[in-house]
Amino acid sequence: MSNSPLCCMRQISPNRNSPRNHEFDTLTPHCAVGQMSIQALCNEFSRPSKGASCNYGIGYDGSRGTVVDEADRSWCSSSAANDNRAITIECASDAFWPYAINANVWKSLVELCADTCKRNGKTKVLWLGSKEATLAYSHKPGEVVLSAHRWFDNKSCPGDYIYNRLGQIAKEVNQKLGGAPAEPFKAYQGQVNADDGLNCRTAPVNGRVLKVYTDGTVVTITKEDGCWGYTGEGWVCLDYINKIASAKDPAAKEESIMDGKQFKKMYDDINPTYNTLEEVPDYWRDDIRELVEKGIISGVGGGKLGLTHSECKAAVLAKRIAEKLK
Repeated sequence: MSNSPLCCMRQISPNRNSPRNHEFDTLTPHCAVGQMSIQALCNEFSRPSKGASCNYGIGYDGSRGTVVDEADRSWCSSSAANDNRAITIECASDAFWPYAINANVWKSLVELCADTCKRNGKTKVLWLGSKEATLAYSHKPGEVVLSAHRWFDNKSCPGDYIYNRLGQIAKEVNQKLGGAPAEPFKAYQGQVNADDGLNCRTAPVNGRVLKVYTDGTVVTITKEDGCWGYTGEGWVCLDYINKIASAKDPAAKEESIMDGKQFKKMYDDINPTYNTLEEVPDYWRDDIRELVEKGIISGVGGGKLGLTHSECKAAVLAKRIAEKLK
């Protein structure tokens, strides 16, 4: 087996078995739980004391690196059986739920999966939706299945962001492999979900910023490129677009917008924002007051605290853990 020419570096980990004992017929994406550079990711998974590795890593900017040669088994998924047949890929991600990957990483992951399949004579990627269906499946020639780390250990990996989109990953890889023709694109409307606004660029990822759409703006997406959508004015990252409905279905659009508003109200009810210390529940108030007085929490300006219920809980928990460790 060869390695991907898409990689910009190679740093081989001692945490591996050479050679693998099964042909490649599985792809297992992972979340690295941190927006790591490819250099940091390769360093992390090549440390002997780490006790883990991966075949490939993808940094936050989309750069790729080889950590374990494809011919060898990585230690990545808490399952020797899975890792002996899988190409495992650690993806830079947020360090908090749902462990999202950005558009650079998404595009790089799809390209890497397609390249790996092509070089190994694979023509189709399948997402079967469950551990039971996947492990029971009998591969046909040229087929590759997607699997998940969470199936083999009590972990959230690859995070809900990737896990809930494995079907989309399979679809995009298959389109690159030519095994599944792209369906005719249907324009749709979406609502911007970005408190600080959403950049509209001349091209996906690194294009020049043309304008900024304010939070709540409704745009029409007329074509897509990976995690990017074209609005007629430029390209926006679809991670910050809530799909509403077909662009030709105004009734469904209005219904979807109302559903979104109702959901936001429900979320605000269970996760309220506290703008003053007096609004903070009394069981956390002294801790939050101390963090404010020490300048650790500075608020959002205008004399407002601006902490949600969940943020207060996280801050107090971190403070109490730090005190225990002193």
